Amino acid sequence: MKDQIQYFTIEGVPNKQQLEELLYLYSSIFQDAKPGFFIERIKSKEDLLSLVAYQNKVPIGFKIGYQYNETTFYSWVGGVLENYRKKGIAKTLALLQENWAKEKGYCKLRTKSMNQYKPMLILNLKNNFDIVSVYTNKSQQTKIIFEKNI
Repeated sequence: MKDQIQYFTIEGVPNKQQLEELLYLYSSIFQDAKPGFFIERIKSKEDLLSLVAYQNKVPIGFKIGYQYNETTFYSWVGGVLENYRKKGIAKTLALLQENWAKEKGYCKLRTKSMNQYKPMLILNLKNNFDIVSVYTNKSQQTKIIFEKNI
């Protein structure tokens, strides 16, 4: 079972090695990655949860979220390296995050995406999220807000 995927949970601010792995995944998956913004957000949010998928001790996917308000957990960012997609890893990470949020007493999940990330839009809809609003930010990016009762 050397190729089995393992999932790890990091509560709170990740240690240096964990942060480096998360930053590697984030920068590898997103062409428009902003490492400084990524690190600052991780270090500043309450009830931070990072989930990391590994295969053969190599990080291949991640999902990060934090408290949006007392009742809502915000699923902020995540993804899977291209060579590991379509294997259910993102779905498993989403389920682990949802279960963790439920156990912590949250009753709603919230996330945002953009039209350019079609696989994420599809994953959100398949996971029973509803589109609750759409807006254009200061950078003229159209954001789609999803919510789900848990």
